Amino acid sequence: MSLPQLTVAGPRRAGLVLIGGLLGVLVGLALCVALAGAAGPLSSAWPAGIALAAGSLLVGLGALPLIGADPAPALIAGTAGCWGAASLIVAWLQVAERAGRPPLQVRLDDMVLGVQTGLAALVCVAGAIVVLAWAYRPFAPSTLVAVVAGTGVLAVAVTGHAAVTGWGPLLVGVHAVLAAWWAGTLAALALTVRGRGGWARSLPEFSRWALPAVGVLVVAGVAAALTELGWSADWWQTGYGRVVLAKAAGLVAALALAAHARRTWVPAAARHRTDEAVSLRRAVAETLVLAVLLGLAAGLATTAPAG
Repeated sequence: MSLPQLTVAGPRRAGLVLIGGLLGVLVGLALCVALAGAAGPLSSAWPAGIALAAGSLLVGLGALPLIGADPAPALIAGTAGCWGAASLIVAWLQVAERAGRPPLQVRLDDMVLGVQTGLAALVCVAGAIVVLAWAYRPFAPSTLVAVVAGTGVLAVAVTGHAAVTGWGPLLVGVHAVLAAWWAGTLAALALTVRGRGGWARSLPEFSRWALPAVGVLVVAGVAAALTELGWSADWWQTGYGRVVLAKAAGLVAALALAAHARRTWVPAAARHRTDEAVSLRRAVAETLVLAVLLGLAAGLATTAPAG
């Protein structure tokens, strides 16, 4: 796919950006499967990756007014529908996994247990319903969409393996929500911002928010990994550790892209010296790297730490 084609307006542009992001998530999940081996991830990780990507995009779309852009209610509605549907599939597969049954043989008593133990996915389903209601008839600022989606991302993150340790919920939760904002906002910019003027208005504001957010994200992520695996662990000897190392390598690549953008792209865009096509290519390139990281994160959540 040629990135310059993404400058076309309307549904075609949105479809190409969204398909690219989805492929990035699937690549991340495939890498997790290859690196983790028998340790995981579980089958529910695949729809969980899609749900995480949709939730992240909702966080970004809802937060657009904070950086001088306006989200499209139709795009929010479509993304919320995807988030809710994927989360329902996650809940169903998780019930089957806990019951030790094939998905098509789940019984009613298994579903009752799933409601008790799979609240994170149900929080996402409920959040998607709230966002769909907002898209039909907005009853609050669009930042409500970001808050609701961020709550869903947080609920899923704190129920992962790292949550069993004392500092796990705080560290993983902060890392996950900020990662969702970073990836989701870049994708939202690629989907909604038009012309040099739009990028000149929104990109510097995004960059201003991104600097502290990404700094905290990195610190929280490193601390969470060390809390889970320890300082002296031979990380490459376990599937979980290999996935963590792959995430770290991907994060370094994303940080390098972001640092280069901050030195070159952001100042030029702020002075109206960057064409829309160039801004779109750069936003999509960074979004694709972040999408792979989201896929790795979704797979890591159901990968056995000791495997």
